[in-house]
Order: sequence, then C-alpha cells, then structure tokens
Amino acid sequence: MRFLYVSTFLAQMIMAAVALAVPIYANLLGAEPILLGGIGAAGGLTYTFVPLLSGMLSEKLKLKILISASMISYGFSCILYSLIQDPSYLLLVKALEWVSMATFWPSAEALLADTGEENLEEILRTFNVSWGSGLVIGPMVGGLLITGYGIKAPFFFAQVTSFSLGIIGLTLIEERPRESERCIQESPQEERRSVSRYSIVTAFSSVLLTYTIGGIILSLFPAYAVGLGISAYEIGLIILAFGLARTTAFFSAGKIETRLAKTGMFLVGSLTLAFASALTAGSRTTTLFLISFMYFGFGAGLSYAASLSVLLTKSPFSRGRAAGLFESLIGLGNFLGSLVGGIVSEYALNAPYICSFFFSLVVFFIQLALNRRSLTFRASAR
Repeated sequence: MRFLYVSTFLAQMIMAAVALAVPIYANLLGAEPILLGGIGAAGGLTYTFVPLLSGMLSEKLKLKILISASMISYGFSCILYSLIQDPSYLLLVKALEWVSMATFWPSAEALLADTGEENLEEILRTFNVSWGSGLVIGPMVGGLLITGYGIKAPFFFAQVTSFSLGIIGLTLIEERPRESERCIQESPQEERRSVSRYSIVTAFSSVLLTYTIGGIILSLFPAYAVGLGISAYEIGLIILAFGLARTTAFFSAGKIETRLAKTGMFLVGSLTLAFASALTAGSRTTTLFLISFMYFGFGAGLSYAASLSVLLTKSPFSRGRAAGLFESLIGLGNFLGSLVGGIVSEYALNAPYICSFFFSLVVFFIQLALNRRSLTFRASAR
C-alpha cells in the first residue's frame, strides 16, 4: 500500500505539471481562448464516461494491471505533446491523456478501498493527503522546469516518471482478494435502504461544482495570468497555494467533520468557492491571486473529502463502480467548466470567474435546501 501512496503522489505531481504546461504551450502555438477551453473540454468530456468503464473493468481485471497500463499510456500522451506544432491537435492528445487518468484514479481508489475496509476513513484521508501533496508540488515543478529548460521540459519529465511507475508497479503493487465487494453485496437490504439519498445528491452537486471551477482554472487561468504579465514561475506559485490549501483541508478534514459534520463541510466548501471566485474575478496581481487560490484550494478540499467519503461509504454500488462514478462526475465538471469558461471568455477574460461565483451560490442554496429536507425526513421517520 505504501508504493500505491507513492504512486498517487508522483502521478498527481506530473499531471499537475503537465496541466500547467499545456495551456501555456497552446498559447505559444497561437491558440485562441475558445480553443484553450476546447482543449480542456476534450479532457473533461473523455473523463465523463471512461471512469465508468474502467470502474466496471476493475471488477473483472487485476487492478494493478490497469494502474500500470494507465501510467504507460500517460507517458505516450506526453511524448505526443512534445511533438505537436499545430494547437488544434492538442484536443486529441488531451483526450488520450485523460483516458489514462480516467483509468488510473478509479483503479487506485478501488484498490485502496478494498485493502482498507476496516479503516476506510483513515485510508481515504491518507490517500487525499498523498495526491494532494503531489498537487502542491506539481505546479511548482512545472513552473521551474518551464522557466529553466523550456516549455517542453514538463512533458519529458512526465514521460520518464510515468513509464517508471508503470513498469515498477507491476511488481510492487500488492493486490488482495476483494472482500469489500462481497461485504457490500451481503449487507442487509434494510441497511442499504437507510442510506440518505439527500447526502448522495449533495455529494454529486459538490463534485460537479468543485471540478467545474477546476476546469476553468486548469484550462484558462495560466494563459489568462500570462496575459496579465505574470510569469510561469509565479503562476506555479499561485497554483501551489491552491494545492497547499487543499492539502491543509485534507489534513484537517477529520477535525472539521467533528465540528460541522459532512453537511457543514459541503456548505462551507461551496461558500468558500463562491468567495474565491469573486476575488479572482477582480484580481490583477500575483498577491491577490495567491489569496484567492488559497480559498479555492480550501473550499475544494472540504468538498472533495466529504464527497469521496459519502460516495464510497454510502453508495449502494460496488466500490469499483462508486469510484468510477465519482471520477466521471469530476470529468463532467471539468468538461462543463472548460467549455463554458472558454465561451464566456470571448466576452470578457474574467467572465469565467464571475460565472463560477454564481454557480457556487446556486449549489450552496441547493445543498441548504437538501439539508433541510433531510432533517425534515429524519424527524418524520421518528
């Protein structure tokens, strides 16, 4: 399991470095803002259905094979990135990159859940900190590589790392019998019926909001910041602040849940994302972006931790399918954020962040209404 934690850390690190490099590379190749949004949308669209397929495959194939194959495939996508000169072809490579990601993450989540049935909350917390730390370091690494060695350096770095993980993982990843699937299938029907549909719908809305905003940030913000005169290194620092705040939220998730419960985590997360969006829309300097992205990261961390826990522990589906559904919602959010963000940026470059502000408020009030209905339902059941 330790190697799996290391793998998720390194995988997220190279994915974050590549995510920083792609929009800057596309911008240098002459891509318009709408094409930047389309490139991000291509990845998000792929991620809306491939995780469901990989989640079903994870029930039939060895998970470590899926994990290794996905890393090798990711390495090939990075080779293609470094060879492209026409920005329109980045759409296809982005789709291939995200097919690899859509296979890796549900397989890793299902494997962790299967090996940590008795201590699932602690396993998920360690997993979140692991990949969250990669998200902290990745943009910084990407910014340093771009500044020191050129725009293609993150692609070469990701190639070496992903190929190494894919090959080594075949021997070092341990896979135990999947007892968790049998536990879910054999659990009493009454227990499954007691699962609150309100909490699951709340988790759905939270994932969609978090990654709709994430799609805007990944696809549009680096090029937007470059247009404001901010260097690649400073952009890396800004996204570093996002990852650091997110990881802080993961570390603190247990204490926060004790005080607020998961419902409070969802509500605070949505409000924090709304505030960060409003601040970003009015920002023009590195300092203000650093502050706003720290709020983005903290709100996203709370929402992610609560959503993943709810879907893996309360969903009536098997762990593989639940993980695939969770990742598919991430893809749908990225697709919507990239697509809508790219379209509205044609009218104003800060319009995507104004939209994310209103999205956050809408989701907050939906979650508030769902919470009240859940409380009413429980009261009437008594």
